[in-house]
Amino acid sequence: MAITFEQFFAAIAQQESGNRYNAVGPQTRYGRAYGKYQVLAPNIGPWTKQYYGRSLSAQQFLNNPQAQEAVARGKLRSYWNKYGARGAASAWYSGNPNLHMSTRSQSGGPSIKGYVDSVLRIASGINAGSAQTSAQATTYSAPETPRMTVSEQAESFGLNLRLINSNKELKRLFDKATAGSWSPDRFQAALRNTKWWRSQSSTLREYVTLRYTDPATWKQNRDNAYASMKALAARVGVKGISSSALWDAVYNKLALGWDDARLQNWFGSKITFKHGQAWGDAAAVWDDLHDLAYQMGMKYSLSWYENATRKIASGKSTIAEHETYIRRQSAGRYAAYGAQIKAGMSVQDLAAPFIEAVSRILELPETDLDAISNSHISKAMRGRDDGQPTPMWEFENSLRNDPKWRKTKNAQDSMMGVAHQVLRDFGMAY
Repeated sequence: MAITFEQFFAAIAQQESGNRYNAVGPQTRYGRAYGKYQVLAPNIGPWTKQYYGRSLSAQQFLNNPQAQEAVARGKLRSYWNKYGARGAASAWYSGNPNLHMSTRSQSGGPSIKGYVDSVLRIASGINAGSAQTSAQATTYSAPETPRMTVSEQAESFGLNLRLINSNKELKRLFDKATAGSWSPDRFQAALRNTKWWRSQSSTLREYVTLRYTDPATWKQNRDNAYASMKALAARVGVKGISSSALWDAVYNKLALGWDDARLQNWFGSKITFKHGQAWGDAAAVWDDLHDLAYQMGMKYSLSWYENATRKIASGKSTIAEHETYIRRQSAGRYAAYGAQIKAGMSVQDLAAPFIEAVSRILELPETDLDAISNSHISKAMRGRDDGQPTPMWEFENSLRNDPKWRKTKNAQDSMMGVAHQVLRDFGMAY
């Protein structure tokens, strides 16, 4: 059986708030929803201006049942006329009339189809003749739910709380507006007369203006920027970033005009590490730095790697700059080979003959040897006291003075050879 608009209208109120004018929804990425019909905060200013005749703040809207009725009736009637019952319910819940059959779960609520079906089920149970009377008879009680936070109030005026607190003139205006329950329109008018407004960039002025002249585009721009900021944070290597930090990035991009390089720098400062693990671009940088240090025979602290990774991932520095730094330090540490290191050779390549000698004489796997962890090789690579490279014969003799050598097979063979020669010298062996 077909339902009337009045049945539909009453069902929306029942579905959204249980017919409570004082209802305030939970905080979402779009702000809170207010009143009997749960109108989202960004829509309150433009919709009250359109359907009630003047723009109200969220708190004013919450305290005004007549405004709530006017806004909901006007907007829902336009949806009803354009899309019919199912499309209108879908548009009210999701902003899209074409998703009324979507079963995809929604954050904090039913699927769109579940919502639409519920509204129509409620509507079909409402007596058509009494729907209008019932709506008008709904009583109003003072709001019992929390008022907007200071941050939410700032957002309703199109500004960021940190920005407001950073400027005395803005702070005075904001305090005056909140104390007097100003509407967004009144705040905007006063804002445009401030010295601060006249000194700001066109980007910020356009952002604030768009918030009220075209809220749908403003919201779409923010949603798109949020997605791109989330992707940029992941690419840079920021793991587990909060939604509030992402919204700060959105504000920096859209209102302050930050370019991607500056945003990358900003995100880079938020890179974190866990048990020597990084993510995104930071993970690749982390691995490259460790490999570079190893090849150049250098060791650095964990904090050095973390700071260097942040600088490179944020765009403040580059791998090439850090390679120059590491190579310069390596050339100083292994001064006997400084010229070759500066020319582009790695310490591990230069140490290859010493690695082979240690492996052969002390019978150790070459894969376990390098210029950092093996004391013999590290000492040989630093050269002699006169600054000259360590001769191989001298290095091999030092290895045979290591107590570990006596336990090797080649040491035993060598000693057997010496003993045999002694016996031959005394004519006791042939």
